[in-house]
Amino acid sequence: MFSNSNILGPLFWIIMGVLYMVFITGLVVWLKDLNIKMNWWKWSLVLLWFILLSIIIAGGFTLIGENEMRAGLLFIAVPGAVMIVAGVALSRFLFRNRHEKQNN
Repeated sequence: MFSNSNILGPLFWIIMGVLYMVFITGLVVWLKDLNIKMNWWKWSLVLLWFILLSIIIAGGFTLIGENEMRAGLLFIAVPGAVMIVAGVALSRFLFRNRHEKQNN
């Protein structure tokens, strides 16, 4: 990725790891703040969605970086649209019980 530097490659992955941990920690706090009960299979669905979204973004930008602009944009657009729809469906599923409890 950074062919002329010994420090930028590891530094990039350290920053990516920190950003992922900030996102996951923020998600945990946000879900607790909204009083959403999470168990192991709900966390598994959220983690699977997040991993697939990360793979789509990383794969698309890798293709763009290798001068395959059309393939990269298609790789981001088509499965990315599916992942956005899946994310909305997952969020509606997670928030479903919260809205029922507030109405009662």
